[in-house]
Amino acid sequence: MATKSTVSPKVTKPGSSFGFKDIFQHKGQPLFQPINYRLMVLGLVLLVAGNALMIGKEDIYSFTKITLAPIIIAAGYLVELVAILYRPKS
Repeated sequence: MATKSTVSPKVTKPGSSFGFKDIFQHKGQPLFQPINYRLMVLGLVLLVAGNALMIGKEDIYSFTKITLAPIIIAAGYLVELVAILYRPKS
């Protein structure tokens, strides 16, 4: 005859569960450093500039709209990726 095992659920103290502070900090240090935020702003500026270069109805097949703007947008996404993954040496 099989017996039932009773397992009690894990009870945590109030305030010890994952909260807003735990998500953005790891061992008391912020998730991103100031250099990361600067890179994020640079990536955002590149994305906005690339999209601004694509605006317009006349001459839709110009070099600026077909080639230059997509390259600037791709560079903006690359800078955003680097900004998220970059860890400065402590």
